[in-house]
Amino acid sequence: MVQLPAPMLDPNSIMSLKRGIFYTLLMQAPTLLLYFVASMLMTRMLGDVGRGEYALITNHVALLAMVIGLNLGYGLTFFTSKASGDPLAVVGVAACFLLVNMFLTPLLLWCISLSDIMSGVLMPPERTHWGYWAFIYLSVMLGLVNTSIGAVLLGLKKFRTLNWMSLLNAALSAAGLLILFNLRDRVEPDGLLPMVLIVSAIAMLLQCLAWCAVYAIQIHIIPRPVWAWAIVKPILTFSIVGHLSNLINLINYRFDVWVVDYYHGAAELGLYAVAVGVGQLLFNVPEPFSRVVQPFLFGQVKDEMISRFKAIARLNFTTLTLLAILLGTTAPWIIPLLFGEVFLPSVTPLCLLLPGIVFSGVSKLLAQLVVQGSLQRFNLYATSIAALVTICLDMFLIPRYGIEGAAIASTLSYLSVLAIILLTIRFRSGIAVHDVFLLRPSDIRQIGQSIRSTARP
Repeated sequence: MVQLPAPMLDPNSIMSLKRGIFYTLLMQAPTLLLYFVASMLMTRMLGDVGRGEYALITNHVALLAMVIGLNLGYGLTFFTSKASGDPLAVVGVAACFLLVNMFLTPLLLWCISLSDIMSGVLMPPERTHWGYWAFIYLSVMLGLVNTSIGAVLLGLKKFRTLNWMSLLNAALSAAGLLILFNLRDRVEPDGLLPMVLIVSAIAMLLQCLAWCAVYAIQIHIIPRPVWAWAIVKPILTFSIVGHLSNLINLINYRFDVWVVDYYHGAAELGLYAVAVGVGQLLFNVPEPFSRVVQPFLFGQVKDEMISRFKAIARLNFTTLTLLAILLGTTAPWIIPLLFGEVFLPSVTPLCLLLPGIVFSGVSKLLAQLVVQGSLQRFNLYATSIAALVTICLDMFLIPRYGIEGAAIASTLSYLSVLAIILLTIRFRSGIAVHDVFLLRPSDIRQIGQSIRSTARP
């Protein structure tokens, strides 16, 4: 039997893919720089204890947003990018969920505040004033609005808009914290954390207004809520599997924060938060690849994207590895220079975390291939196993070895996720995985040609 070749991407799609990746990568440098500046300024103002308290509050925001968000952004992108997708229905479903969460979120926060155990774990002991709860509510709701609009724009392949909005978000955060940093001497030490949260809330509100303006200009769809189950069901069904995976994955990303705080206190957590924050800057490397490739991969007819996806995966892994090596070798000088000598103990956990950051960045991109093959449940299996690894290792290593033990546990957890995703792609999808890592000479030549052709007016 003669095997027909897989259909090829049309030239317009190829050029759109190249331009999307090229310009998204181009915008990553200033975006990352601004986020790093914001993190550095905040850490210098708050110190180790304040940085630990900030980590607990933002962890609370991430937990609640993930619980009520239902991974809807992923579903919105998936159904918007499909040729048969109906953007009107997708926007209506998003509006429906936002309305529900507008009333559900304060109820959940009220229940948490009534529980001494839950509020003691999720919030710093002396930060239980209603203003902190209001910050959490505002952060969650504004984040859901921004995520929903961004997901629809991604499904419509509006990469340029998404890139500029990411840069704006980073610029607003950096500008607000720079102003506060210059005025910090006028604020009492105990008032610095509330002021940081107020500045962050103002920046998020401005971001949300900008997202709404972009939505009004580019999408032109009135967000009327859609309650019909026949329309809601497919989007919800698709999103819920990924939602369960994300909820479990939250353990992989956040569980160590609570354990470190419980056994070693806010100061040690502040040191660990700096190590995690610096290492997680590398999480932004796979972001442009994952963001741009999603609508093309989800919208393909057969397997016409596979070879290009593998080339992108090789570029992703090689870039992550080189940056991790560079960061690890320079960390003993960079960390104390930027954050102060008090954060020098953050260097060792950062170096122990970096291999895991690479594993996680690779998994983030390759997980798209699992979803495309209708094997999304295996992403859930991977995160479930990794969560067990995280819980067991955190409870064993952190009491004995502190933040170094937390870093080792995270790296091994990320490795388990990557291993399961690779096995799924190889044996369930039947796609070879030996060629998704290091760049080839042909890739480098192709990248050069793509840069020259894409940058040409």
